[in-house]
Amino acid sequence: MAGTAGRKWVPEAVPDDPSGQPARRRTDLIVGGSPAMARVFELIAVAARTEIPVLIAGESGTGKELVARAVHYTGPRAARPFLTMNCGAVPETLMEDELFGHARGSYTGAHADKRGVFEEAEGGTLFLDEIADLYPSCQVKLLRVLQEQELRRIGETRTRKVDVRIIAATNKDLEAERLARRFREDLYHRINVLPIVLPPLRERREDVPLLVDQFLRQFNHELGRSIRGITPAAIERLQAHDWPGNVRELENRVKQAMVMAKGDLIDVECVDVPAGPASGDALPTFRKAKEEFVRNYLARCLRHAAGNVAAAARLAGKDRKDFYDLMKKHHVDPAAYRR
Repeated sequence: MAGTAGRKWVPEAVPDDPSGQPARRRTDLIVGGSPAMARVFELIAVAARTEIPVLIAGESGTGKELVARAVHYTGPRAARPFLTMNCGAVPETLMEDELFGHARGSYTGAHADKRGVFEEAEGGTLFLDEIADLYPSCQVKLLRVLQEQELRRIGETRTRKVDVRIIAATNKDLEAERLARRFREDLYHRINVLPIVLPPLRERREDVPLLVDQFLRQFNHELGRSIRGITPAAIERLQAHDWPGNVRELENRVKQAMVMAKGDLIDVECVDVPAGPASGDALPTFRKAKEEFVRNYLARCLRHAAGNVAAAARLAGKDRKDFYDLMKKHHVDPAAYRR
């Protein structure tokens, strides 16, 4: 079985208690024994005992929301709400309403007062994922709320005080977005007080056995299996892979391997990732190279489309059904690329 030496984690919360605090889930554990993750754990501890704004940066699938939850649930606001909003998933016409709410009658269809996520998160934490995709018009209004700690619902004239901690995240280079004037400089400095940068999995390959061990424990009950471990050859295969989808992709591959395993051990035949060359000069066959190219190309399209298959097919210039068939053939799971 993958060893657990060097395991480190940050719990989401303690088990349920009369205060209503949510229970810790195994999926909310952040695992890693590498030096890069040791630094992340240090910063989580600093962020948890302060109220300063946090900006979490990292590629898709590195666990940005897990870090945000760890900061919230190990800090003084743990018993209060933790809400998330993906800034790239809400149309511009609805974003202000989602953030700040509206008053009854403020527009056609506004039949009742509505609270936005800021009011819903009162006393707790609001996690703004993909903050780089926030529309410029909303950046101005968000900055005002952060500065004044008050908001105004659409259609109202009075302001409402709010007490919400903001944790933001991005998979883009926010500094480059600022320099290109796509992201406001004043908002950038407001949210980027304590940056936490999550390393991609390819830069912490020594953590792969720890992550695999966690996933085995996590999915045995879910899948109705009793997988007790993984062979050294299978672990070597996993560590040799570059993991463009990061931890999320590894999670899906381990789950797939558990389903495919014939016994209580996962062997290398169950691990559906490209094998490394036998030596530094060895070359794969043309067929293998073509398969790897197609698999990586599908993954790139899905990453650009945030896991949306229809959008990824358009990027590739393929019919959606044909794209689905290619994903099935090459065992590419779009869920690994959703943000």
